[in-house]
Formats: sequence, C-alpha cells, structure tokens
Amino acid sequence: MDKRKKTKFSHAISIRIALPALLTIVLFVTATFVIILPSLKENLLTKKREMLRELNTIVWTMVASYETMERAGEMSREQAQQAALRVIRDIRYGPTDKDYFWVNDMNALIVMHPYRPDLHGEAVPDFRYPKGKNLLEEFVKVVKAQGAGYVDYRFQWQDDPEKIVPKISYVRGFQPWGWIIGTGLYIEDVNVEIGLIAKQLNAIATVILLLVSFLAFYMIRHTVLADRVRRIIWEERERLLVALEESNERFRSLVETTSDWIWEISPEGLFTYSSPKVRDLLGFESEEIIGRHLIDLTAPDESKRTRPIFQQLIGSKKPFREFENICQARDGRMVVIENNGVPVFDDNGELVGYRGIARDISERKTAMEALKKSRDEIHNSLEETVKSLASAAEKRDPYTAGHQMRVDKLACAIARELGLPENQIEGLHFAAVLHDIGKIALPSEYLAKPARLSVQERAIIKCHTEVGYEILKNIHFPWPVADIVYQHHEHLDGSGYPRGLTDKDILLEAKILTVADVVEAMSSHRPYRPSLGLETALDEIRSGRGIFYHAPSVDACLHLIAEKKVDLTTSAW
Repeated sequence: MDKRKKTKFSHAISIRIALPALLTIVLFVTATFVIILPSLKENLLTKKREMLRELNTIVWTMVASYETMERAGEMSREQAQQAALRVIRDIRYGPTDKDYFWVNDMNALIVMHPYRPDLHGEAVPDFRYPKGKNLLEEFVKVVKAQGAGYVDYRFQWQDDPEKIVPKISYVRGFQPWGWIIGTGLYIEDVNVEIGLIAKQLNAIATVILLLVSFLAFYMIRHTVLADRVRRIIWEERERLLVALEESNERFRSLVETTSDWIWEISPEGLFTYSSPKVRDLLGFESEEIIGRHLIDLTAPDESKRTRPIFQQLIGSKKPFREFENICQARDGRMVVIENNGVPVFDDNGELVGYRGIARDISERKTAMEALKKSRDEIHNSLEETVKSLASAAEKRDPYTAGHQMRVDKLACAIARELGLPENQIEGLHFAAVLHDIGKIALPSEYLAKPARLSVQERAIIKCHTEVGYEILKNIHFPWPVADIVYQHHEHLDGSGYPRGLTDKDILLEAKILTVADVVEAMSSHRPYRPSLGLETALDEIRSGRGIFYHAPSVDACLHLIAEKKVDLTTSAW
C-alpha cells in the first residue's frame, strides 16, 4: 500500500474513532435542548399558573371575609368593599415585589388597579388586547362561563405603562359584590428562568464536548503511531471493506423501503387489511396477517398484559395513540411496536373497525435507556459533590465530624417511617447532608471553643442557617434543599430561629430534620460539654412533642430507636 493510500486510510480510521464521541455529544445536546428544556419550560409554566390560581384564591377568601362581616352587620357594604380594596391594593409579590392584584366589575369597568388609578371606572383600552377584543370584557366572559379561568393577553410591564408585554392572568368572580378579582404573571419571567437553566446546560455540554474531543484526539494520535496496531489494520483492511460495503448496502435498502405499517382491523380486533411493509417490520407476508389478532403477534410473555389494554382501547370506540406492545417477528426477534388508530363508523354510526399505523420504536426505547443512564450518572455526580461540600464544612468543625451523616441517616429513616415517597426522601437526604454547610463561614475558634459560648457568640453561630441558605439558594436542586436548610432550627411555636416561623410555614422535611438534628446533637460530644446521652435527647423531643417538634416525626424517631432500626454510632457514608 503506497503512502498516499495509507494516509487516506489513516484519516478514515481517525474519523471512525472520533465520530461516535461526536454523535454522543450531538445526542446529549439534542436531548437537553429539544426534550428536557421544552418539558422543563412547560412544567414551570404549569406551576406558575397553579401559583396564580392559589394566590387568587387567597385574596378571594379575604374578600369573602369582609363580605361576611357586611352580612353580619359589622360594617356597611361600602366600608367592607373599601377595606378589602385597601388590602388588595397593597399586596405585592414576585421576584421584585411588583406583581399585583386588580379588581374590575361585571360591566367590564376597572374597580381598582394599583398601577393605573387613572383607569378607575373605565375599560382598558382595546390596543392592549388582541385586535377586536376588549380585555375586561374577556375577563367577564371567562367568569360568566366558568366562574374562574386563565386569560392570555398583552399589558403593561408591572408599573411601567410604556412597556407592553405578553401576560397570562387568572381571574375569579366574586358574585356577592359583582367583582372580578385577577392577578397575572409575565411570560418573560418564565423565559428568564429557563434562560438561566439553558446557560448552565450549555456550559456543561461545552465542557463535555471539549473533554470528548481531547480523548478522541488522544486515541487518534496513538492509533496512528502504534506500528503493531497499524499493521493489523492493513491486514484486516480488505475484510473490513467488504463488511462495510455489505453494511452500507443493508442500510441503503432499509432507507429506501422504510415506511409505516398500515393496517385495518374489525371491531373484534382481527386484521382485515395489512400493507406489505409488515414484511420489513415483522417478517410476515400481508396475506398471513389477515384474520389474525394483534395479540397473536405479541410476544408470549407480553400477551397477558397487552390483551386487556388493547381490548379496552378498541372497545372505547375512540382514537388511541402511542399504544405500545412487544411483537415477536417470524425469526424470533422482539420488536417494540407503537400503534396509533382511529375508529371507522358506517353511515348509521356503527363501529365497523379501526384503521391505523404501526412503527418500530425499538431504537427509541434504547435511546431512552441511554438517556436514563446519563441522568443516573449526573445524579451520582451530584451526590459526590454534595458529600464533598458537607466534608468541607466538617473540616471547619472537627468536633462534629460525622454529625451530618448521622443526622442524614436518622432523618431519612424517620421520613420512611412516615411513609414519604422516595423522591421527597431524596431531597431530605441532600438537605440533611448539607444542613450545617453555613458553618463553613463561621470563625473556627467559636466552633471549637471548649467553654460555653457568650450571647454574642451564640448569635453568630445561629447565622449558619442563613449562610447555608445563601450558599444553596442558587443551586437548582429538584427539591427545596435551601429552604429546608434555612428552616431546620425553627420550632412549631415560633420560638426557633432565624425567622421564628410557626408550624404552618415550616416545610415537612425541615420538621423531620429538626428532630433528627436535636437527637444526634444532644447524644454526641461537643467541645464545651460531654455527650448528654441518648435518653436525655429522647426526653427532650418527648417533652417538646407538638410544641417545638413535629409530633409524627417525634413518634417515628422514638419507635425507630426503641426497635433499634437505626444506628447512630457509625460516622462514615
């Protein structure tokens, strides 16, 4: 083989080595920005819409309380309405505390708008809603038809009347006074949140791309330089070329003939028509399919599960989509088939069968498994990162080494005893591991002081919950980890810190973490005192049950320790 051909072949080898790595990156980026991000945006928008409904309900309930006072004779209608409007006018929420509520009446006139007092008693100008409609009339239409609902439109940006942007609002009618109470969110707020996530994902994809590119270059270089490997390549060249040609031919034939399998079935589910493409899909001729049932083609292990589902679908006389079943081809292969069908009726409205298409989605299933594997790897990386952060905090406070691990073990055991779902327990796990991360910013001499702390020193130590919250709040966990860490020293009666929250304002995970933290801390040694003992710790949570500490969590903790279902003596992950 001459030098020119060797060089050409060497380049081909390099491409074969690099291409899988590059395709992996393309698949990763495609999955992230085509599947994950749009899904995330839709989920975020759904949650925002639900938030609007819940906030509106709260304000509606407040107005109802004033109406109740009016009916009780405690105040006149005008006094009740004015009092309610004053409260609504001052309510703000959102990232910049500029999102608001407004009130209009069933005559499509503004009753109160905090940023546009000039519109009192007037209709909103038509140019702020799609051409041909009046915004307030649309609110009235929704309330009359449904009592409450969502409306998409364009309106001014918060308190800036010159900036008109897309907005979605939730409106609800208050019948006794003829009011419509509304509040909304700006689509741009959702886009900003998604943009931040996209920027982070883009950074991750770039790092992975650079890493894989470096590895591909490393492999290509050593392939070219390795004499022995190169000689083997030359010897195998002809065999590989022949195999490659055969593979290319099979691929070309598949591309030229691939299409969906079209079928028709009777009301009983028997095939009355089958397109020839079933031969490519399952290896059967069209004539062999006629008169057979889909279940006859299903893999034996799948028939029991598939039959009732398929019978229910065709028995409903409604269209169905994405019905999956595993078929066994003539040669024994298992093929995952996706069926989409629509009912066919005669002139009398009687069902005469179904018409539909089927396609092979085996590769898609394999790709989803690969995506799941990638997700699991990212989760494992998150686990290691969180443990590293926790270890960094313990380096600052060596006397509490293992504390966070033991609290994590006890908190998760309590959560399982209470029957929390595993996804929620996983969020509690990360919060427990990181609950003292704020101590990383505290003076080490306070953490290791062998005597009791002064009032001022204790005040500084108490700051660790707020510091922990500030460290974690911008990390996009799927769970409220930062809030759990922020609240883990709060008590049900409001005597805790840093914000004096009461029972209804404290997350369940934080309540569980509080119990676990108290038991572990009191039963462990500290620089300024020896261990108080496990029994003393248990007496503390018994005496504070329902006052300071969440009663079900206390009961679960006592049960676990009494039954020796949790061991607090180990100190390693």
